[in-house]
Amino acid sequence: MIYFDNSATSRFKPKCVIDEYNRFVLASCNSGRSGHKDCIRTATKVLLTRENIKKHLNASDDYEVIFTNNCTEALNMAILGYVQSNTHIITTIYEHNSVLRPLNFLENNFGVKVTYLMPDLTGKISPTQVEQAITDKTSLVIVNQTSNVTGITQDIGEIGKITKKHNIKLLIDTAQSLGHEQIDVTGFDIDMLASCGHKGIHGMQGTGFLLVKKDIVLKHIKFGGTGTDSDLLEQPNHYPEGYECGTINTGGIIALSKAFDWTYSNFMQLNRHYKYLSGEIIYGLKSMPKVTCYSDFPSAVISIQVDGLSSSEVAEILNNHNIAVRSGLHCAPKIHQYLGTIDDGLCRISIGYNNTLSDCRNLLSVLSKL
Repeated sequence: MIYFDNSATSRFKPKCVIDEYNRFVLASCNSGRSGHKDCIRTATKVLLTRENIKKHLNASDDYEVIFTNNCTEALNMAILGYVQSNTHIITTIYEHNSVLRPLNFLENNFGVKVTYLMPDLTGKISPTQVEQAITDKTSLVIVNQTSNVTGITQDIGEIGKITKKHNIKLLIDTAQSLGHEQIDVTGFDIDMLASCGHKGIHGMQGTGFLLVKKDIVLKHIKFGGTGTDSDLLEQPNHYPEGYECGTINTGGIIALSKAFDWTYSNFMQLNRHYKYLSGEIIYGLKSMPKVTCYSDFPSAVISIQVDGLSSSEVAEILNNHNIAVRSGLHCAPKIHQYLGTIDDGLCRISIGYNNTLSDCRNLLSVLSKL
């Protein structure tokens, strides 16, 4: 199978990540719940993973890492935990349902007003748009750094200047950009950053995190054991343990540290590879008059539409040729409404380190015959 579904989960996992995960599985224990040597050793590795993530994202000691099961949980924790009743939120039509659905819940139940920004002709959300949308009730701006539909990447640094100027918190969804874009949490004035470990950073499924400034107090959306303050019935508010209820995915988290090290030590090589293959695919698609490409720039995410065929039909034809892609709305309905593809969705080709030039040529060969 030629795997072009890396935006859902990267197929390639570095050997160092697999080895680290297996080491834990063969000597499993619960981090932070006991005082024996294995528990302390494991807890230390989890702590070092937090610090390693902060190092690679240039987050100062003013930030803390809360581990979650995925980016969806991290975004829910940030939005539902931070947003107050009757406030105003600014976001974009590029957002995933992990953002759209919590915001819809807050709109319907807590009087929250949401402004959805539209892209300009280049696909960008301009800082000027963000600033013009700000009201005296605006408390949070949420931006998807890289779209999981078109692959467009927003200028987070410039948007961060606006939110800092107006003393408004900035939450960034980096599910598709982590490992593909340089992220400077401190330099970009990011207050909260949500991500996952199983995509561009080449970690395991079931891993995610919320990087949050320590001066932000989040309401709890989960309750349970934390290994601390066990005599209290109230959920502890201290970071990070108060927000990590129950047993965490310890093996996946420890392996995530190796994934960060491997990905960032190979960052330039990896992204040259993605852009080279992306350019080859997009160039090939331009010679196909019945194929519309919605990604006109080198990106690991390329979405297409074929005249006369639904996205699911295109995906099924490719599947019959042992090529894996994803069809549908990709859990991002507002950008599909904007593109006019809400009925049939798009067929998404997403490139990973596992892909080769031969894979791209096979893909183009099948598409050229449709």
